[in-house]
Amino acid sequence: MHKHDWYDCRWTIRHIRKREVIWEISDKRNILVDEGEKAIVDTFFRNNGSTYFAASNFYIGLYDGVVAESTVLATLPGEPSGNGYSRQAVARSSVGFPTLEQNEGNWRVVSKSLSLTASGGSIGPVNGAFLGTSSDDAGSLIGAIAMGVERTILTGDTVTFQLKIKIK
Repeated sequence: MHKHDWYDCRWTIRHIRKREVIWEISDKRNILVDEGEKAIVDTFFRNNGSTYFAASNFYIGLYDGVVAESTVLATLPGEPSGNGYSRQAVARSSVGFPTLEQNEGNWRVVSKSLSLTASGGSIGPVNGAFLGTSSDDAGSLIGAIAMGVERTILTGDTVTFQLKIKIK
């Protein structure tokens, strides 16, 4: 059994150019970082959600580099800026996670699809995506996924994200 076999967060990420998917990760599992472990148990068992969430959102973003279990939002490597890039908010509610379903005998939530479009220049290069609890470095990093390849999102390109999260 691996350290994080109880937490399963899977990402689907698509890079779209001129309405065609030019690159995709489908159903790839992310790592749960130490800060994310703490946020989950402290929020659920100790009712300390306000410690981690200034608002009722999670945020999805991109990075370039290597994320380890000890990485926090403030040490996240190579997060882009400009050219239409911003962390994408996903509500901590049935709006942000509209699907609640059983999957392989466990309950999971599925996020709505989020998208980010490069404008006025390229975004990147990037080689990973992350889930955090704030639009800046004040919150907590929950988890991250390495894409396995470096991508640059050219002007007009769109990247879409969807997460499937369950406790098993």
